[in-house]
Amino acid sequence: MMTHYFSPGPASLPAAVMTRLQAELADTFGIGVSILEISHRSKQYADMSDRVLKQCRKVLQVPDSHEIILTPFGAQQHFCLLPQNFSLAEDTIAYADTGIWAHLATAEARRSGRKFLLSYDGAPDYNSLGNISDYKIQKNTRYLHLTVNNTVYGTEYAQIPSGLGVDLVLDMTSSLAARSDIPWSETACVYASSQKNFGIAGCSLLIVRKDVLDQSRAFTEKNMLGNALSYHAFFDAKSALNTPPCFAIYVIGLYMDWIEAQGGVAEMEIRAQSKAKMIYDELDGAFYKGRPNAQDRSRHNFVFNLSNPEMDQAFVQAAAKQGILEVKGYRTTGGIRCSMYNGVSLESAAIFKDFMQKFRQNPKI
Repeated sequence: MMTHYFSPGPASLPAAVMTRLQAELADTFGIGVSILEISHRSKQYADMSDRVLKQCRKVLQVPDSHEIILTPFGAQQHFCLLPQNFSLAEDTIAYADTGIWAHLATAEARRSGRKFLLSYDGAPDYNSLGNISDYKIQKNTRYLHLTVNNTVYGTEYAQIPSGLGVDLVLDMTSSLAARSDIPWSETACVYASSQKNFGIAGCSLLIVRKDVLDQSRAFTEKNMLGNALSYHAFFDAKSALNTPPCFAIYVIGLYMDWIEAQGGVAEMEIRAQSKAKMIYDELDGAFYKGRPNAQDRSRHNFVFNLSNPEMDQAFVQAAAKQGILEVKGYRTTGGIRCSMYNGVSLESAAIFKDFMQKFRQNPKI
């Protein structure tokens, strides 16, 4: 029986990436040395890292106005570091609270000592992203932080906001490499952990506008931020300030190669929308109870409930018998959550939709 894996992260890898990993693991560079053991100061690793950075720029269509940095941090570490790298104590920074991870980012921003502005508050149910035109933004706000896709509550901006008159800092952990609508000129920074749409856990990717990165040099000095936590230090060291997550960076390169071969980010976006349509066509009936407002529904995380918790559990158990794994809802929300990132095929999405239909017709399958 084939397994269909819908984990919210670490997420499924494309079969072609797994096959290439297996083939190259023991002798990655043709010198009898694996990526798992190569020195990060070797020419082989330096060449590989440089290729990955160039491939990220090409595949993600990053303009020359922005630099790309690979760091060993996850998104939560960036929650702490963003204010220290991109603002001063007297600055106003704005955040939209649209879900669990967005809420954690706002909590760190509040602790940063800055003048904190809550632009939008979606608590407590987080079913809506609100009306962008109603977001509060004050003059001279240093940046507005947005979480583009909220994995736990299944919401996502249908269009990444633009024209707000403020620099954007975008948490795209669960949407980078699957969206082509980033408003680059208005975006100070994009950051994303790699384990959703373009890699495995252990690495995150930063895309920082050059003027913002240059400005951060003075900011971090005034903020007395350590060199090892300063984004410009990672950039100056070509993403190898200390021993980097070599294997995770290598996998990003393989994943970017695969995305390019499939047709690029534009194709990933089409596939994401196709997978989402399959699931929402079923969710829009009367049997399943979707949580988010229709206009704010995620194209990656499908969050819903059945009539009661016992039925939710029956759904999860029946799915497992069909090789459908990791669809149990987040621990604090319950219900069902099925995540479909780039590595989940259209075929697996169709299998899940077919299971939803069969379970609706006969919950005792």
